[in-house]
Amino acid sequence: MNHCSIHYAIPGRRSHYGFCIYSPSRQRTCPKCGTRNIKQIARSCSLDISETSRIKDMLGLLSLYFDKPLILINRQLDKQTKQMVCGYALGHYLEHQLLMDLHTLNKFLTIKDKHILLYEHNAFTSHLMLDSDEVYQMTKRGLDAAQISAAKRIHLNLVLVKLLELHHLGYDLRHYHAQHHAFIKKFNLPAYFQFDVTAG
Repeated sequence: MNHCSIHYAIPGRRSHYGFCIYSPSRQRTCPKCGTRNIKQIARSCSLDISETSRIKDMLGLLSLYFDKPLILINRQLDKQTKQMVCGYALGHYLEHQLLMDLHTLNKFLTIKDKHILLYEHNAFTSHLMLDSDEVYQMTKRGLDAAQISAAKRIHLNLVLVKLLELHHLGYDLRHYHAQHHAFIKKFNLPAYFQFDVTAG
């Protein structure tokens, strides 16, 4: 199996990790893996993935105890949340791998609700799983974040992050401001998902 050499960071703007990632805005799939399936991408990066019903108080974990790193996911979760858990574990692993400090990474990393809500990790996952141009065209057709989430079968939070990332990448979303901000207000979502309309 070819090993994936994904760089962990957010394209088009500086992240606090300071790395560079391939520009996903023109990629239909991860160029090294040929897919946007987050589990397949993780496996191409030499991580094993398994599900279990034995963990009750966490969403999953990342273990470095075995010959290959293992992502263990709570089987009771819905598919979209499992994707987020996998993306978080993959991003966390690659972050340390690129810093060449895997020896400092805890051998047993638990993943809880608060972890999969972290913006940087969700941005990383959203870029791997969602094509920027495709999502942009969906906004041009008037689909709101929930409709994009349903169409792509991906967690709503990842779609919200992706839309904000498109804004940061310089996509012209002026046509979408009013609709998107009304959506955020209607469902009482965090204000930070809104675009910076004053900058446009």
